[in-house]
Amino acid sequence: MAPRNEIELRNMLYTAQLDLKHPIAIRYPRGRGKLLQWKTHFSEIELGKGVALKKGTAVAFLSVGTLASDISEVIEKLNSEDQEKVGHYDMRFIKPLDKELLESVFQKYSNIITVEDGVIHGGFGSAIAEFAVQRGYKNSIEILGIPDQFIEQGNISQLKDFAAISSDKIQQTLQNYL
Repeated sequence: MAPRNEIELRNMLYTAQLDLKHPIAIRYPRGRGKLLQWKTHFSEIELGKGVALKKGTAVAFLSVGTLASDISEVIEKLNSEDQEKVGHYDMRFIKPLDKELLESVFQKYSNIITVEDGVIHGGFGSAIAEFAVQRGYKNSIEILGIPDQFIEQGNISQLKDFAAISSDKIQQTLQNYL
């Protein structure tokens, strides 16, 4: 599991302490939270299920973790016509993938952009590409994430920019599809 914000993290931790029949892992985010109203009632997270944050018509972002806020920021900056074209789905889980949600995304959108703050090679985007190949989908898939190389130290903003997963870099990638 990879939480997109503080509320998701709380609910994932809540779910983890329930009587689950198998192990789980939560990818604990680095940095500070952004939400001021994060103290909400706990809710159980359905294991292996993603959520649609915004529906669109042409391009779908599939994200895991805190980069969801960067994607939402990019979408909010678009003009209303382009906003209509862009969908955003928080997959929440790298394993197991929400295959039902992915089927609907691949049937609806011709262009898919995966965004993760993990290594591209063998990561979330690779799992999405495998899913597409196994199901025979021919959609355009672009995978954004950390390159498979040694990365120098830096603050979160610098590292995101280096890996081309900052809001500005995500915006530049999106422009190729609008």
